Amino acid sequence: MATKLAFNPYEVLGLERGCSDKDVQKAYKQQCLRWHPDKNLDNKEEAERRFIAAKEAFQFLFDKSKRGEYDRDYEKVKHREAAYKARMEKADGARRKFIDELHEREKEFAERSRTAEHLTPAQAHQRRKEEEKKIRVEFEALRRKLEQEAADELHAQQERLARLVKGQEEEKKRQEAEDKHPTLQVKWKPSEGTDYDETSLRSVFEKYGKIVTITPIRTTKKGGRLCMIEFDTDLTELGAELEQGSNGPEISGKRPRMLAVWSLILALLLKQFCSIPYFSPPRLSFAGVRVSCIMCHGHFKSFVA
Repeated sequence: MATKLAFNPYEVLGLERGCSDKDVQKAYKQQCLRWHPDKNLDNKEEAERRFIAAKEAFQFLFDKSKRGEYDRDYEKVKHREAAYKARMEKADGARRKFIDELHEREKEFAERSRTAEHLTPAQAHQRRKEEEKKIRVEFEALRRKLEQEAADELHAQQERLARLVKGQEEEKKRQEAEDKHPTLQVKWKPSEGTDYDETSLRSVFEKYGKIVTITPIRTTKKGGRLCMIEFDTDLTELGAELEQGSNGPEISGKRPRMLAVWSLILALLLKQFCSIPYFSPPRLSFAGVRVSCIMCHGHFKSFVA
C-alpha cells in the first residue's frame, strides 16, 4: 500500500507528474534557496515549515518505488472519478429522456380524454385503466433497461481497471527484475574468420562484473549479431557500454533503459579527468545507483544532491 502523505509532493516543489529526477533536484534546490530559514528571518516559522516540506517532498519523489506507487494510486483514483462522472452524465441523460417521454404521454392522454367525452363513464374508466397499465409496463421496461445498462457499464469499467492494474503490476515486476539484474545489449558484425561465441563474450565482459547469463546469440536481418548479457545484482556494468571487444569484430553495447545514457555520460566525464590506468574500480553513487570508476583508483563523491 502506498505511503499516505499529508501533502502533494509535486505541488510542494512546483512540478508536474512525469518530471525527471533532474527536474526534482532542480526544483528542490530552488525551494531550499527560497525558503532557507537564515534567509527569511522576518518569517522564520513559515520558512522552516516550507523548507522541511520541500525536503520531505524531494526525498519522497526521488525514491522511485514510493513515487511509482504514489503515481499509480493517483491514476487509479483519477480513472474511477472519470468513470463515475461518465456514468452520472449518462444516467442524467437517460432520466431527462424518461421525463420528456412521460410529459409526452401525459399530453397524449389529456388529448385522448378530451376527444373521448362522448364515452360512457364505464368506457372512460376502462380506457384510463388501459392507459395506466401501458404506462406502467413501459416504465418498468425502461427501468430494467437503465439498470442493465448501468450494470454493463460498471462491469466494463471494472474490467478496464483490472487490465490497467494488471499492466501496471507487470511493468513494475519487469522493472524490478531489470533493476535486480542489470542487462547490457551487445551488437557486433562478424568479419572474415572472426566472430564471438558465449565463451569469448564472457572473457571480454567478465571484468565488469559477475555474469549471470548470456542469451542465445541471434543474427539480425542485416547480418549482424545480437545478444543480452545479464550481470549480478550486487555489481554494475558501468563502462561495459564502452567495450569494443578484443581479438574479434568491434562490439557496441547499450543498456535497454535510460540509465545507460547517464552511465555513459558519467563515464565520459570521468575519462576527461582521469589518466591512471584501470586496476580495481572504486564505487560511487550517481542518481541513487552504485557505479564504478573504470579509469582510475581515485575516490569521487557523488555530485548529485
